[in-house]
Amino acid sequence: MSMLREAWFAALIALAAAPLAAQEASAPPMLNTPNAGWNVYGPGQTHKARKDGAVQGGSAMRVAIPAKPANAWDVGASVPIDKAIAKGDKLILAFWVRSAEGGTLGAAIQQNSAPYAPIVAGRVDVGPEWKLVHIKGIAAADHAAGAANVALTLGDQARTIDLGPAFVMKAE
Repeated sequence: MSMLREAWFAALIALAAAPLAAQEASAPPMLNTPNAGWNVYGPGQTHKARKDGAVQGGSAMRVAIPAKPANAWDVGASVPIDKAIAKGDKLILAFWVRSAEGGTLGAAIQQNSAPYAPIVAGRVDVGPEWKLVHIKGIAAADHAAGAANVALTLGDQARTIDLGPAFVMKAE
């Protein structure tokens, strides 16, 4: 990837980290409503929304997974994507995350109904400090407004993980 392209993506991620008022004038098109209102699912886990002044927006979802489930995808979290995605859209998913146990987790923009096919997918590194992580890619097909979501695979290991706001952006 060229230095210019890397700088461009870094700038987009920095916009996601900026206060919301500053984003209004210069942000790339957002496809979701950024917040920490994750929908968490799976056996054995517990989750609770909590205040956290150290993360953008001041709130997070804490997910405790006391034992590794049979499959990594058995425990996960999602947030809806409100707007349509068009074939050829350059997409960036960025979200705040931390876990004292560290590790990696799977992240995707995907169809929100069977077969839950990924639109953009990747893995991100997680550490004990809040970090804005991202994946990016290009949509291979059209997806109607409300037909996609952000999906995280959390069941890779036993851990406690904090999830902050997620941002789905269309790069221009």
